[in-house]
Amino acid sequence: MSFTQFFFIYFIGDILNLSEIIKCVNGICNIKDQKIKNIVTDTRKLKKGDLFIALKGNNYDGNDYIEEAIKKGAIACITVKNINSKCIIVKDTYKALYDIGLYLRSKYNIPLIAITGSNGKTTTKELLYNVLSSKYNVLKNESSKNNIIGVSDTLFKLNNKYDLIIMELGTNQMGEINTLSNMCKPTLSIITNIGSSHLEYFKTRKNIFKEKYSIVNGMNNINLIVNGDSKYLKRLDCFKCGINSNNDLIAYNIKEDLDNVSFDIKLDKEYNIKFNNPGRHFINDILLVIKVSLIYGIDIQTIINKINSFKLIEKRMNIIPKDSNVIINDCYNASYESVCAGLSYLFNIKSKKVLILADILELGKHSKKIHIKIII
Repeated sequence: MSFTQFFFIYFIGDILNLSEIIKCVNGICNIKDQKIKNIVTDTRKLKKGDLFIALKGNNYDGNDYIEEAIKKGAIACITVKNINSKCIIVKDTYKALYDIGLYLRSKYNIPLIAITGSNGKTTTKELLYNVLSSKYNVLKNESSKNNIIGVSDTLFKLNNKYDLIIMELGTNQMGEINTLSNMCKPTLSIITNIGSSHLEYFKTRKNIFKEKYSIVNGMNNINLIVNGDSKYLKRLDCFKCGINSNNDLIAYNIKEDLDNVSFDIKLDKEYNIKFNNPGRHFINDILLVIKVSLIYGIDIQTIINKINSFKLIEKRMNIIPKDSNVIINDCYNASYESVCAGLSYLFNIKSKKVLILADILELGKHSKKIHIKIII
């Protein structure tokens, strides 16, 4: 498997013995048992008493830093090469990373909410965290660190002080969501949409759907909530949120201006939801958050207040006043769907506009067709 390379220092929630780790990774070594302080994949972060995992990326080989790790006080190094007497030999260090994450997940019977989709994962995660934190102590993965390294990083922080876990799961190849789901064992899963992101690798949207839907593979019971406006997701037998009439939770009376978007929903009675960030494309994410928050016992007024006060993370529809002009910074990432959403928002603004667009990447043979589709 190939992964975008990140390096983390993994803070162990409860103290682990080295013998536990050796057993769960099926490692070969002759190292005496001792306590582990932290697990590290970057020797620049390593301190005395830490365990070092030697990962290999496109431009990086952790095996080159094993001697440095030991000099800095690593109690052991998980590696595929027998370089030093402090090495724990495994067949695959990414598999070892997975095994440790799975082991720690199995130690704590804490509900885990998993989120995937072509767009909106991070916004949904951050908004859901904002709401659920009003009642619970919640652990989440930071930023968009949603591959096996980032997900493992989050699981390594688990301890008994947490009530809930929110985990964003990302993918750019078939089988990755299946791997992450089986490591996380979700209690409830969310699919935000099925779009064109990473179409170069998945070839078709049908394959993207299959990959995203594999989030249920790690669940004991399929407790799934999806964006029912999405072509592939609306066919699923599960709870659906959206604007169209086929959904279980529906947004209507939608109003949008430069600064915010608002809409109504019907529960026991009608409620107005105001999101103080522009763009109607956020509505589906908000509806997903409302449904999940209700499931976990957050009262609707608290949900409304938390949605109203939420601020988007950096580079996502950030409104920046500049002299007599306004800059809208939505450059975190680009897909066909996100560009169209931004254009739809701009068309509703009755003023002079200048649009700066970069290429949409990872579209493969579909690139020209999709870029032309944006123009027309």
